[in-house]
Amino acid sequence: MSKQPQYTTVASQVFSQYLDNEIDLETLVGRLREIELQLMSDEEEEDDEVSNKKVWFRFFEGDPMQTTISDIENELGNTSHPSSKILLRGIAFGLANNELEVHYK
Repeated sequence: MSKQPQYTTVASQVFSQYLDNEIDLETLVGRLREIELQLMSDEEEEDDEVSNKKVWFRFFEGDPMQTTISDIENELGNTSHPSSKILLRGIAFGLANNELEVHYK
């Protein structure tokens, strides 16, 4: 199963901190990568195999994207790009409606 509900609260807190300007992009990405490393570690304990899976986010119901940590880093790194504003709105909407999902696939 790709959905990881046990990490939704942590991810929501980190995204909220970023939106509230409490942390910068580098810290956001670092904390999201910690989630990914934890999921990788959990999986290795079960399978003893290294996989190419990645963490991705679905920010709101009907969100067609599978936004990875690298996508977030690239899009939010260029604040003048229109996709940066779209991503920020999607994150804010998903958090406001409690629809953020963390996936690992």
